[in-house]
Amino acid sequence: MPEVLELEPLKKKQLKLIMIESEFPIEWWFEVPAKIKEDLLWDLHIISKEYLELISGLIDKYHPEFTLEEKGMRDDNLDPNDPLIKLFKEQGIPFKFGDISQNANDYLSAALDDHRESIKKLEKRIKEIIEKNGSVPKEDELFQQIVLWKEYLLRDYIDQEMEIRYNVREAWMMMNVLNFAREIDNRSLTGFIICDLRHFNGLEKLATELGVDIEQIKIQRRIKEIESIEEVAIEI
Repeated sequence: MPEVLELEPLKKKQLKLIMIESEFPIEWWFEVPAKIKEDLLWDLHIISKEYLELISGLIDKYHPEFTLEEKGMRDDNLDPNDPLIKLFKEQGIPFKFGDISQNANDYLSAALDDHRESIKKLEKRIKEIIEKNGSVPKEDELFQQIVLWKEYLLRDYIDQEMEIRYNVREAWMMMNVLNFAREIDNRSLTGFIICDLRHFNGLEKLATELGVDIEQIKIQRRIKEIESIEEVAIEI
């Protein structure tokens, strides 16, 4: 049965949620941009030893009962070789990915199929006109109309995708957090959510509305030279 988005406050449970900034941005699109696809490193979840030390220190400080990490474009299956996943497993802390469900993702993506198809057709037509003319026909009203319509559809597509990238996915992530908390017997809980910094405001707003206490952990990055090697140092 498809999962339905429902945001209901926890009953008879008190949750403190520690929001931890991911070491690197966690990206999400309906369709991965072509330029990103060409970069073979874009989806590698590389984690530095400094970030692992930070998370280890936060575990010692807060003793979380569970951890949820924003999934983004990654596969649902947990990679046992992922050093972050290994760290939580070694500490006996339940760990899951959280994001919009695949069914909801597919449904919302299908709603934009017409936009995608129309944009591709218009881009093809624009290219054909330019090639036939030998340059951009600046005085051609029909060409201008085609370009303007393509830009309108593209902006509308981007706006709808942005709404899902943030508001919709943040609601799903918060539901994932609450459902994770419901699985644990403790009446008073502390949980981690590791996510992109861009979600902090939206998740905090949702958490406040649902009676969840929030604490934010943001990281600062600085470059220092050690024997001519640049090393990234992560600080709270």
